[in-house]
Amino acid sequence: MGQKTDLRIVKTRKALVDAFLQLLEEKRFEDITVNELCERAMVRRATFYKHFADKYEFFVFVINTKQEQFQAQTRQNVAPENPQSLYLDITTNTLNFMNSNKKLVQMVFESKMLPTLLEILSQQIAIDVTQKLKEEVQSGARLRASPQLMAQFFTGGLVYTMKWWVAQKKVSEAELMEEFASLLNIL
Repeated sequence: MGQKTDLRIVKTRKALVDAFLQLLEEKRFEDITVNELCERAMVRRATFYKHFADKYEFFVFVINTKQEQFQAQTRQNVAPENPQSLYLDITTNTLNFMNSNKKLVQMVFESKMLPTLLEILSQQIAIDVTQKLKEEVQSGARLRASPQLMAQFFTGGLVYTMKWWVAQKKVSEAELMEEFASLLNIL
């Protein structure tokens, strides 16, 4: 059984995440300072640095927090006999997040730090998908390639497809999902 996190730490992290998401709706990532984040969250800077080396490490934490929420949703919907359902679920959850946080997504995509942020996001998604695929293999699923390769391939496709989709605004969400499902059927 995992180690239980102190309630004060849970509250501090939640306050920081909430403040960060609010700030991202107001300004670009590179314009947010740790001071400003701490003030908004009503957390001391020393407390922030006790948990995170910098705002990039904190960004990874935020991504991991969102991924945990996605994981809870994904585990309920994935069909073990159909590994593609994992990819469709992750894509659906990603679109739902993007639709629920349009201003936040816009600020991230307008950031001068976009390549760095996409790299951090991609690494975290790939780690998560790799783990899920390894669990599927342990449960008897047969994959066409190694979990690591499949996770990297999917992650790159997902992240850059979402970037393209946000930028071009011509394909509806339903059309995107339909085409994505068709693409997954050939993999």
